Order: sequence, then C-alpha cells, then structure tokens
Amino acid sequence: MLATLPAAIARFIGDSVLSRDEVGESPCEVHRFHRGDEVFFLKTSSPVHAPTTYSVLREAGVLQWLSGRVGVPEVVEAGQDGGGEYMITRAVPGVPLSSLIAGGRPVDGLFREALRQLQSVSIADCPFDASVPVRLRELDYLMGKGLIDEDFDFEQWPGLATPADLRARLQATMPVEDLVFSHGDLCDNNVFVDARERLHFIDLGRGGRADRWLDIAFVHRNLRDDVSQRCAAQFLEALDTPDNPAKREFFEQLDELF
Repeated sequence: MLATLPAAIARFIGDSVLSRDEVGESPCEVHRFHRGDEVFFLKTSSPVHAPTTYSVLREAGVLQWLSGRVGVPEVVEAGQDGGGEYMITRAVPGVPLSSLIAGGRPVDGLFREALRQLQSVSIADCPFDASVPVRLRELDYLMGKGLIDEDFDFEQWPGLATPADLRARLQATMPVEDLVFSHGDLCDNNVFVDARERLHFIDLGRGGRADRWLDIAFVHRNLRDDVSQRCAAQFLEALDTPDNPAKREFFEQLDELF
C-alpha cells in the first residue's frame, strides 16, 4: 500500500504496520498505526468522492479550521494524487461515548455539552457550507453516480418506497435553516471524553454551517436506538429550545442514503 501513497504520507508512516479500522459506514478507508508510543490514523477517499463531504481534504480543512476552537485531531499530513485524497491525524485522547453507553453509563449530559461547544463556534468566517441546498446537491451527485447507501430502510416513513421518493420528499419539506456550526455526524462513535472530562470530536467531514437541528436529530436518534426512548425524550426536554419534530425527521431522512 505504501508504494501508492504520496511521498510525504509514506515517509511519515515509514515501516509502521497499518491496521484497518472497521468502525463507521463511510466509503473512506481508515487505517490505524503506531509511531513509538503514539497512535495515528491514515484516512483515504477515492477521487469520485472529491466533490462530496466524504472528501478527506475537506475534512482536513475542517479540522485545521476548528483547531483551537474545540477539541479535534491534529492533522499531521494531508495530500492527494491520482489515486485519491489522504490525511494522517494524531489520535485523540479518551474513549468514545459508545463505550460509556456499552458500560451502562449516562451520556446525555455529555451530548448536551458537545452540542453547546459546537454551536458556540462562530460561523462568521466559517468557509464550510453544509446547509440543506448543498447536501441535496451532494445527494443528487451520489445518486447519479450510483454511490448512495443501498442499506436504506423507509418503513418508518409511510409513502416512501424508493430513493427517488425520498429525494422528492426532501425537496418538498426543505426547512428554513437556523445556521450554526454543525458536526454533521454527531454520534457516540465520534465524540470522545478524556480523563479530565474534556470532549474531543472526530470524523468531521460534514462539518460546517448547517441547521442546529441536524446535530440534535442525530443525537436523539442515537439515544433512542442505543439507550432508550425515555433517555432520548429526556435529552430533548433538557435542551434550551422547544422540540422541532419536523426538522428532526427531515435530517434523519436526509441521512438515510448516505
């Protein structure tokens, strides 16, 4: 594999052993490796995904922009060639919230703090647009290339049978957006908490200016599916804003084909 990587990426990896990381559903490939006592990750994306939020160079840009604003991985190297885009990041400290859930520990308070931190980031000079029109154009591109997630499930939404049905529903129900900085895929695998209770965020390829309910919808779904309906409801009740079920449904539907 090293023979196919850009020179700077290959030099940094050296003779380290790459181990495939199977967590996540992205089409990007992630490999873990060690240099001395430190852990790093190599993430790659294909050329066909360059115009999308799966772009590794887009994610590298988001991470570099967020550095010093919230806890994110350090980008050590980034580059591209005819074979795709590449990024090496230093591992963040701590454990993912998914491990706390598996151990029966509450995470709703940590998720609320995650939302607070992310939505406190000023978007006045944010160069990354992840708003609904942008994401719908991305979806059109992926559908046109045959790159959507085929493992979709429309049973929870009556009247939807095909991806085209969903695309039409999304067009018809586009919300008026209340833009904030959004993680874009806020879930228990993408938020880490360290020994000092500090939060760290990974997998920010979809980060940027988006509606505040995108991240809320993802957290609610995560808690509903992996903890309990009651926990998910309590999470919503503790927010500083009234629930918006229509927006939550919209962003869950938007995510179904990614």
